[in-house]
Amino acid sequence: MGGTKKTIKISRYGLSGTSKKLGVNLWRCFFTAFEKNSASEQKFFLELEMVNPSLSVAEPLLGFKPRVTITEEDLQYALAGTTSASELKSENIVQPSYIVVRFGKLGSQPKQICAYHSLKGMRFSGKPFSIQMDNKLFSEDQLSGFINISEEEFQKHPEYLCDKGYASWNLKYEVVRDMAEGYKGKTEQWFPYGIRTDFSGIVSFDGADYVVEPRKCHGYMDRYWGKTLPYDWFHIYSSSLQSIISGRVLKNSYFAIQGAFEDRLAFMGSFEDSDILFPADSNKRLYTCVWDCTQAPSTEDPEEEKLHWSVSINSKLWVIDIDLYCRVRELANRTLELPEGNRKILNVVQGATGTGEIKLFKKTRKTLEQIEFANITNAECEFGHEEDGVI
Repeated sequence: MGGTKKTIKISRYGLSGTSKKLGVNLWRCFFTAFEKNSASEQKFFLELEMVNPSLSVAEPLLGFKPRVTITEEDLQYALAGTTSASELKSENIVQPSYIVVRFGKLGSQPKQICAYHSLKGMRFSGKPFSIQMDNKLFSEDQLSGFINISEEEFQKHPEYLCDKGYASWNLKYEVVRDMAEGYKGKTEQWFPYGIRTDFSGIVSFDGADYVVEPRKCHGYMDRYWGKTLPYDWFHIYSSSLQSIISGRVLKNSYFAIQGAFEDRLAFMGSFEDSDILFPADSNKRLYTCVWDCTQAPSTEDPEEEKLHWSVSINSKLWVIDIDLYCRVRELANRTLELPEGNRKILNVVQGATGTGEIKLFKKTRKTLEQIEFANITNAECEFGHEEDGVI
């Protein structure tokens, strides 16, 4: 793993003390691969998430798994009419406790496959960093594993919140550019520690084989941990920018946006090796931020719906405007269980085919100088809210 000592340290195991019993710890990776036969592009993601791992050390405890609490004696009383059936509780709602690995693809046919583990089944090393559960390995420079969800397992376990299918991956990675800032609050922290990451290796997904090449992968990694996930979830990442002003592909430009933290977003960006950073835990006077995600008709096809991600950041030195669009049919709808239980979820729409523009203006006295105006393609876009979950 590349990067500074600071980012390497904070990218490692983030849950300790009481947060092991109430908290979430999340590693996320995104990269582009190319199908061997057709050379078509496919965006993949890999996640490792720990949810209250010390509550149930020996086995995964999924909050959505049905747990019938009616005894045979209760049922006999209800049949005899001595007690009302409405008074019987057919299910016990529990607080989740597990480690889950998710591997999925994004685009026109999105899909994710999940595997659940317990803390007891995890092997952890701090130096060098590695986390291993059965066949799955997360280390300082390698990611490998496989997941297989059969049709029978898919039908039997809706609480897995995933699809059926098979995925295997064997990847090497190197963090080319890290960032240790983003947001650091009292109960949560986020930072794009691999805002530019080179991946290489092989992926198999549902019978198709893919090659991952460092120069073409558009790799990205970030970390989040806290007592729970942000109830208003907003994320954008892109490293595919082309200047409208000069026509050049901006090979050394990328940015990540995450939130909401304290009613604003964190913006971490580098544009041709010039950093523009707005950590969400900085002084409120440093910058203001407004954002939204709304439905919008397609200009190419009025009957096709799109979602529009918009962000505007204003500081004493910079004005940044971002507009991105994703076709609704190319968005995945994902359900993430919240650690507080009670079947609370984060319902997230997610895509990796966002297209749009970014405008950078620098303030000079009372005037705005346009520094860059660029097209954005293949942007990862996410938007979600906390809800009451139902299966």
